[in-house]
Amino acid sequence: MEIKSDFLVVNDRSIHVRIYNPDGEKTVICWHGLARNGFDFEILAQNLGKTHRVLCPDALGRGLSQWAKKPTKEYDYPNYLAIAMGICDYFAVKQMDWIGTSMGGIIGMLLAAGPCKDRIQRLVINDIGPEVPKDALIRIIEYVSGKKPLFDTFVGYRDYLKQLYGTGGQRTSDQWIRMTQTSLRRNNRGQFTVHYDPEIILKSDENVPVIDLWEPFCQVTCPILLFHGVLSDVLTRDIVERMRSLKPQMLVTSIEDCGHAPGLHLPGHIAPILKFLA
Repeated sequence: MEIKSDFLVVNDRSIHVRIYNPDGEKTVICWHGLARNGFDFEILAQNLGKTHRVLCPDALGRGLSQWAKKPTKEYDYPNYLAIAMGICDYFAVKQMDWIGTSMGGIIGMLLAAGPCKDRIQRLVINDIGPEVPKDALIRIIEYVSGKKPLFDTFVGYRDYLKQLYGTGGQRTSDQWIRMTQTSLRRNNRGQFTVHYDPEIILKSDENVPVIDLWEPFCQVTCPILLFHGVLSDVLTRDIVERMRSLKPQMLVTSIEDCGHAPGLHLPGHIAPILKFLA
């Protein structure tokens, strides 16, 4: 399978997109979580790439994409939606399926409810709902906007990632190495630190913002597959049940012994997606 990278300019910013099976007739876009990057979908994309063209962007300020020049104005959902639309236009995507983890799921919901309502045929939402419990939101803001970890060794950074993402599903030693390789950069002192712009989210003394996307969620008309990490504090059972009550046809895949968010890298994660998109 051919795999290549492209760097396109959207809203005057360079955005990196990894493409699996560039000549595939059907298109899937996979969008990652808040502090992650498009390499998270590597295993899933290799499976989907047998039948689809798979686009895995690095969101602005993550991975190999450019960082914002005006963080408070650029790291927000309206700009992420505009960038997503720009990616679709660049790759001439007329119809697509969307797979979104956490932040990527929110972007998918908003697109499917509005500007891409006719483009998105199927929507996979990975462990996020139309609202996020306050305690979970505080936890996310704390680790993303807090003091950035610094490690002198690769192994130290790998172990840090294991603590953060170990609840997303088992990984082999090689898989942890690969995840670590695509999740770090060296600072000007030669230490390993996070790969994303520290200002993707800014900690403030103001009240934690309320996320309420129930109205857009209700406006989504395409088929939905929801992944739920049973131990997740971001997508709780109560939120799942309310989503089910509003969308009785929505499919739900519950991943036991898994928190936020399922890695979509294990056979038990991948099989439901392949079936849903078939």
